Order: sequence, then structure tokens, then C-alpha cells
Amino acid sequence: MKHIILTIAIVLAALTGFAQEEVAIEQYINQSVNRLDINPGWDVRLIHAETDSTYRIAIVTTVDFAALAYNVQLCNLKDRTLTILENTKMPQGTVVEIEGPMTFDMIALMNRATVEADKIIAPQPEQTSCRQKSIFVARYANLHIRNYQIPNQDCLSNIEIWDNAKCTIDTISGDGYSYVTTYNTSDFQIVTNNLNGEIILDEYDETPGWHYQKKDSRVIKNKEVDGEIVTTNRRKIWQHNFNVWASFGYRWGTNPPDANSPLLEDGTLSINVGASTDFQLSCRWSLSTGILLNANRKSLCHQVKYEDDALVVIDGQEDFERNRLKSYYIGVPVVFNYYLGKRQTESISFDIFCGHLIGEELRTSKDATNLLGLTNWDGENIKNTFNPWKLEVGFSFNTNMLGIFHGIRVFTNLLPEYKPGVTSSEIRNIGIEIKF
Repeated sequence: MKHIILTIAIVLAALTGFAQEEVAIEQYINQSVNRLDINPGWDVRLIHAETDSTYRIAIVTTVDFAALAYNVQLCNLKDRTLTILENTKMPQGTVVEIEGPMTFDMIALMNRATVEADKIIAPQPEQTSCRQKSIFVARYANLHIRNYQIPNQDCLSNIEIWDNAKCTIDTISGDGYSYVTTYNTSDFQIVTNNLNGEIILDEYDETPGWHYQKKDSRVIKNKEVDGEIVTTNRRKIWQHNFNVWASFGYRWGTNPPDANSPLLEDGTLSINVGASTDFQLSCRWSLSTGILLNANRKSLCHQVKYEDDALVVIDGQEDFERNRLKSYYIGVPVVFNYYLGKRQTESISFDIFCGHLIGEELRTSKDATNLLGLTNWDGENIKNTFNPWKLEVGFSFNTNMLGIFHGIRVFTNLLPEYKPGVTSSEIRNIGIEIKF
């Protein structure tokens, strides 16, 4: 027993001998700071203190490294931005304490930075704009906040977390609301949600050959049910995004049985330009709608002219000429998308387009040398030729893996091509389009 006690005493004496006293090399900043930028190499501790604008900044290390710490340039202050410089001299993970009011307009963690905060207060509405980030966590950085307060009802906290970064908030509270965006494999967690406002969480995935694609969007909100606070986590349906797109295609249609009909054609080139917004229905389904302009150009087989509100064949009666019919529709497309994977990079879709005729035109060229007919075309407005309504359905395969090429679509028109009375045949067509 005596030997055991003696051994324990020797071990304790040795540990006491090896123990190093901690020292803090401090400096003070006596002016307001709007932004805090933190570079890697330190273990930064943010300590909330009830002061107006004074900040204490300290390197906490052992006696052995005290002399080295005195000669380290830890930070600089410019344009009310306090920057903690990268650690290149002290041991990696050396503790840095920043003590002050913690009411920065923005806190930015650079790549691989590590920060732990006991309390952070989001900026007031007059101090920041709705587009400005409140917290930015760069790639591989780690932020842990024990208490995050968004005090004002008009207060918006924008939190942005990038690839492989982690942001954990133990308790979030206040009357404001928060907009959180996560990218790729980042990790965002809230342990206790006492916020009276909404938390809008948007998740993005990186796609090869393309920028980040929105994967999911949720609204997290507290509400009172039977006297108890219940947190709801519902999917945010409208995505708040606005897409502009175009497609080019070719249509093949049935021709009139009469070989002398002025409507006999070689085919139709179609161009679509549209703008749309998305509604997320589930992880796999979404709905898109907006506005679409549809332009069509038919190459006619006969020489024709427009006379007495009708097209008339004039083969051989005048100089050489070629004719084209153009029609323009504007309307509303409705697209149902089904995503083929969790990353939402590929999808199949079914669409319906209801459009109304806004113009029709007969184009004529007398240039026999220019077979493509890109120039020297004279236009003449016509009427009472095309059907005033178009009801088109299509099936598409869509992808984000091919750069500007977005997919391929097959479609057909459910209504007759021409106005009743123009021809006795119900001419319809089928086509294929490349989407951009």
C-alpha cells in the first residue's frame, strides 16, 4: 500500500512540474467595429460583454510561447473591419479571445477557421440591408454559437454556410427571422429554436459542369398548439427564383390533300423565349409556370400572295419568289417536373402551353441566288389564317450536366393549325426542340 501511495505522489509531482502557467497577451480596441473577419490557425473564442464599443483581444498561451506571442501581429483594423490574421508563427489551435458587445453587422469565417461564441446579437435593421450577410462560414470552417439573438421583428439574419463547413447554434431566440443558405456538404444545426419569426432554409448542391442547383427549401417556425410551443418544419413551396430560357425546334405537319393548296409546306421552324418561376411540391416534384412567346416560320411549297383576306397560289404568274408564313403566340406554360435523383440534376417533365395569336405575316423573297433566304425578305401582315388559339402538350428530358444545353422536348398541338374555313383539313403537327 505504501508503494502505491508513493507512486501516485511521484506521478502527481511530475505532472505539477510539467504544468505550464497560461498567460494572456492582450490589446484593446476603443472604437466601434462593424465587421469581424477571422482567418484560420487559431481557436477563436467570442465572449459577450456589456460594453459600448471596447473590445479586448488576447492570445492565450503558455509561458514558453509568451515571448513569441508578443511579437505576433494578431489583427488589424481598417474601415471599421477587424481582421484576425492567419496564424503562421504560433502553434496551430492557439486560443484567441475576443471580448466585447458582439453586435457586428457581419462575422466572416475564412476557409478552415474555428470559432466558438457564447452569445451573438444580430444587427438592427438600420445597421444592415436585407441582402447583406450576417454570418458567413467559408469552406471547412467551424462555427459554434451557444446563444444567437435576433431581437427585432424587422431584423433579418442572413447566414451562409459553404462546402464542408459546420455551423451549430445551441439556442436561437428573439422576434426577428433568419435566412439560411447551405451549400453542398455543409452542416447546419439548431438545437433549441425559440425564435418567434421564421427560419427559411435553402439547400444547394454542386453539379458537375454547372453552378450550384437548389435542392430543397424549408420554412421552420414556432407556433403555439394547445398551450405548448411546437416547431413546424414545412417545405417552402415558392422558390423565389426567376428563370429566363429559350428553345429552338422543328415541326413536321400534315399537309392538305389538295396538291395545289397554298398551305402546302416543307416544315416549320419554331423559336420559344420564356420566363418562369418554380414551385416545389415535394423532393421529387415541382411545378413551373410563367410567360412564353412562341414564334413559327413555315416554308411554303408554292408561290402565293395574300388577296381578299386569303392566300392564293400564283405559281409562274410573277417573277421567282419564295414564301414563308409566320405566326406569333403568347401564353402561359405549365410544367410538371419529376426529378430522377436526390441531386435534382436530371428530370423528366410534362408541359401544357395555352397561347393566343398576336400576329401573322406573309414573307416574300424574290432573290433566286440566296437559297437560305436570310436577307431580302419583304413582310406583309395578314389575318384570318391561323387558329387564334394554340394548345400544345410536350414531354421533356432535362439535365444540368451539359452546360447551356438544358434538354430535349417532343411536342404536338392539340388544336387545328389554321382557322376554321381556311382549309377543310385539320392540320396538326409534331415537333422536337433543343432547350437552353
